[in-house]
Amino acid sequence: MATLNESTEIKRNDIIGSSAVSIVTANVKVAAGTAMARGTLLTTTDGTAAATVKAGVADCILAADVSATDTVATVYTKGMFIRDLLTAASDDTVVAHEAELRKAGIYLTAIKG
Repeated sequence: MATLNESTEIKRNDIIGSSAVSIVTANVKVAAGTAMARGTLLTTTDGTAAATVKAGVADCILAADVSATDTVATVYTKGMFIRDLLTAASDDTVVAHEAELRKAGIYLTAIKG
């Protein structure tokens, strides 16, 4: 018989907030030389994604960690994600990009209690 584990612990990889919005992914180019963690806000310019800077417009979320040698990454382009588990640049916040993400089809929600 299977048992249900009712742990309320949220792990870093559990960034998807709901299945109410269909998840859509895409593969994009990334510049080699920068490692980034899953959940990083990205800005895509001319088909290449980079971590969103404070003045940038976030349009996707990194779907899996990338190493400094990777040149292609999978990103989420649509879906619902937990805002507190996403990452913005050190001088930026995820909340500052929420309206532009919504325009792209990416919705943010709170951690489920």
